[in-house]
Amino acid sequence: MRINSQEKLEIQVARSRFLAMAATYFLGVFNDNFFKQAALLLAVIAGLSGLQGTATMLFSLPFILFSAYGGWFADRFPKRQVIIGVKFLEGAAMLIGAYGIITLSWDWILAMVFLMGLQSTFFGPALNGSIPELYPSWYVTKANALLKLVTTTAILLGMAVAGIALDQHWFATEIPFGRILVAATVVAVAFVGIIAAFGIKRIENTNSHRPFPWAGPIVSLQDCLKFRHDPPLLLAVIGNAYFYFLSLIAVMLINTMGLSELKMSVTATSLLAVSLMAGVCGGSLLAAKITSPERWSHVLGPASFGMGSCLVGAGMVAGMELDLQWLFLLASLMGAGFCGGIFLIPLTAFIQIRPDLDKKGQVIAAASFCAFSGMLIAGPTFTLLDNNFLPSSNMLYLGMFGMISAILFYAGSIFANSSVSARIPGKEN
Repeated sequence: MRINSQEKLEIQVARSRFLAMAATYFLGVFNDNFFKQAALLLAVIAGLSGLQGTATMLFSLPFILFSAYGGWFADRFPKRQVIIGVKFLEGAAMLIGAYGIITLSWDWILAMVFLMGLQSTFFGPALNGSIPELYPSWYVTKANALLKLVTTTAILLGMAVAGIALDQHWFATEIPFGRILVAATVVAVAFVGIIAAFGIKRIENTNSHRPFPWAGPIVSLQDCLKFRHDPPLLLAVIGNAYFYFLSLIAVMLINTMGLSELKMSVTATSLLAVSLMAGVCGGSLLAAKITSPERWSHVLGPASFGMGSCLVGAGMVAGMELDLQWLFLLASLMGAGFCGGIFLIPLTAFIQIRPDLDKKGQVIAAASFCAFSGMLIAGPTFTLLDNNFLPSSNMLYLGMFGMISAILFYAGSIFANSSVSARIPGKEN
């Protein structure tokens, strides 16, 4: 596509505004994943792998209860104000989490996980709703790929450094030094994130009179039901929820498979999760080149099949020689992540572009409600699988689920593209 001088100027201005936003997002995502991975690894080491499912449910629950409120705030107030307020909440949450990590108090750790979910409930609609306000619609997919690269890098670092930090023994301390290092890091990063949030440019909202959604989750459910009138948007929302359901179970299985079944170190197990997210980075960049807001659903079936087949490969390593296990797992999980990046990026861009300008926060919040409903289900699903089967077997089952789902996404893509609303770009019905 040829870019005229006015569009080039718009993109240059947007990029200058985007830097502070990306930095704020990076620090928040790093902190979330650094803390969460450290807590999950400590739970598995303590023989409490079932706490992974509990933590997942607690993180997802605020999205179910408060998504409507998060969308209303994003549409009602300048998104910069919402983001700054949420970053202060993150600071308070990290203080609670730091205390929990140092004392190894699971009640405090789980309380922190709930607060992480709460701040993300309000942070997501405000930040993601800002992207279409910064860029012309045709550039949003590329902007999302860039943002996904930034956030995935943050996830990679958070997951990798969590295991490495727990393995550190710089000083002889009564409390294991690794836990002290984790606690100090989350508090320091939260403080820097608050400072970065003040650099985000203020953009006035166009909608200031929508009534407050007092019914909360009922309103979110009603907003989700409206998606049935817009098949392409419905497909994107379902695909988004499916991705997070699948990927979250995969990450929890990686932890139990590495530590409990294959007896790998904390660092090696964290690097397995890193390989998954590294693949997402590569897939995101490719997705920006092969999809657009007008043509994106054709990648869903093949990408889902690719995710599934790679997870099946990851589940087959248990019988291999020890020297090959780790390398084969790295390659399989990176392949699953690569296909996941191709799957996710066009969905994210379409959900942002499709709604009218004054309803973006509302629609993004409803999509988050669906996504985290999938994550909420992932918690007990993992616990059920973990109590009955070996992690490697569960990885096989998860992969087969992904391969079967590919057929459904292929059929859904055909149906969505044949609908009348599919030919009305940027229009929410």
